[in-house]
Amino acid sequence: MMIKGSISRRVREAVEKYRAGRRREAVLQLIYLLSDEEERVRLEAIDALGEIGDADTVVELSKLIGDKNSEVRVRVAHALGKIGSVTAMNPLEKLLDDENGDVRFAALKSIVRISGGSSLDALIKALGDEDERVRVAAMEALAKVASRYPDKVVELLRSENWKVRAGAARVLGEVCETRAKDELIMLLDDWDWRVRREAAEALGKIGGEEVIPYLSRMMQEKDAEVRVGIVKALSSIGSPRAREILEEALNDEDARVRLWAASALGSMGSEEAEGALIKSLSDDDMQVKLTALRALARAGGVRAVKAIEPLRLHPDESIRKEAERAIKMIALKHNMTVDEILRKARGA
Repeated sequence: MMIKGSISRRVREAVEKYRAGRRREAVLQLIYLLSDEEERVRLEAIDALGEIGDADTVVELSKLIGDKNSEVRVRVAHALGKIGSVTAMNPLEKLLDDENGDVRFAALKSIVRISGGSSLDALIKALGDEDERVRVAAMEALAKVASRYPDKVVELLRSENWKVRAGAARVLGEVCETRAKDELIMLLDDWDWRVRREAAEALGKIGGEEVIPYLSRMMQEKDAEVRVGIVKALSSIGSPRAREILEEALNDEDARVRLWAASALGSMGSEEAEGALIKSLSDDDMQVKLTALRALARAGGVRAVKAIEPLRLHPDESIRKEAERAIKMIALKHNMTVDEILRKARGA
């Protein structure tokens, strides 16, 4: 049993009994300490029972899920997860309704630990949680089992809760569930921008060339975060038509969209985007300029070096360093030294 740090005398006595093989005596002493007046003792007793892992202690630990101290409830959730008994599922599922996000997060992690993610109802409930940590944990767990319940997960796209719709869209994108394509296309018109963004990114992962017209239309979307999602989707598709739309996105009014478009074009590594990225070197936003330099390091050629060279004298140090790095990367890609590619660029 691993008990870290210093512990109170009475809990230490119980732990020593356990280590001496007096398991039952140790467990009974720790159960008694669950009602101790000293908060530290109660917390340590909970932790110790979790480490011992005796399924018979689930009932006693479960009595604390309504404790007024949220830290007690968090520790109980962790302890029940370590015990790993299916009898702990009921109290853990009750903790998903706790008012405290830390408690709900701990409860969900333990539910996943015990069930292996097969507790679908609990995962669906957690998808709609107010706490983003809980929602993300639910998405990660659901993505691992979504292939076993594809129809059920697709059905979640029609939930009345926007958080559930957005979470389901992300999960379906992660597992590349092609049967969700039509439903995801419909969600591009969802009333909530977060759902539209997740639907767009999911379509980029599973939709292929045929969804580009829908994504292209959405580049007129008023919410910049949705346009960022569309840019990410087009990057996933990576076709010539997707590249063209990404080049157009370099002129977007929002710097975040321009930044992601430049990054996407760099990731695609096509020198056909070189001209558009060179224009982005003049962007007013410093982060866009830096991203364009990084993109040209991957997708640029001699023409890019000619445009980058003046930035070696830029007043901002980060721009100067990134310009030097980009030229070195392009030179390496063309099997040339920096001096050689600079001479060639100057003569171009």
